[in-house]
Amino acid sequence: MLSLLVAVTLAVQQPPPPPPQDTTKRDTTKVKLDSLPLKTTRTVSFETSEGTWISLDVSPGGKTIVFELMGDLYTMPVTGGAATRITSGPAFDSQPRWSPDGKRIVFLSDRSGAENVWLCDADGSHAKALTKGATNLYASPDWTPDGNYIVVSRTAGFLGSVYELWLIHKDGGSGAAMLRVQAGPNQPPPMNTQRHASSAVIRREVARVCYAPRRGDGAAPARPREWRREMAPLSRDP
Repeated sequence: MLSLLVAVTLAVQQPPPPPPQDTTKRDTTKVKLDSLPLKTTRTVSFETSEGTWISLDVSPGGKTIVFELMGDLYTMPVTGGAATRITSGPAFDSQPRWSPDGKRIVFLSDRSGAENVWLCDADGSHAKALTKGATNLYASPDWTPDGNYIVVSRTAGFLGSVYELWLIHKDGGSGAAMLRVQAGPNQPPPMNTQRHASSAVIRREVARVCYAPRRGDGAAPARPREWRREMAPLSRDP
């Protein structure tokens, strides 16, 4: 009887066998950045011949325009006609700009879960993120004349915070500050904390960036006297 009790006690104290190892090979280097964690439950169809609050750009050849409408990007002949949707889905895509060679489009999108700067082909294919932040907001992207960089306004705060000017390579990366609110080592002089640098436009003939400095709270109603144009030198080697 004693030997039987000992055998039962040992059997109870033995740990369960480990689960079989998962030998399935997975590629952990690839992260899908173009899918919001949302599932659409309904679709809406509509037809329209006009829109408001639209950002648009004319292709370098002057034959095609790209514009945003309700969070999607469209292209259409500059002479008019039917528009072709080149991006779709629950993401909000906006502020498209043609590259100098007309082969690519830079735009803003929150398709990764946060607003970032994205790049795609002229037909909307091969979209990729140039920035990968989770808390930044962007505005007014534009290309440098050589097509290698994008100048964009960026803020790390909420909508209406002070925007800085940044230079980002077409292949991505951390970028380089052109105008900053707070200066660090080897950084440009700080901006006034109540001034915004937005609406950047490249002046190709003089390699300068023309931007609009906004005084005061960005969320306050704009007054004509609070806006003016300034020039910043265009750095090609951030």
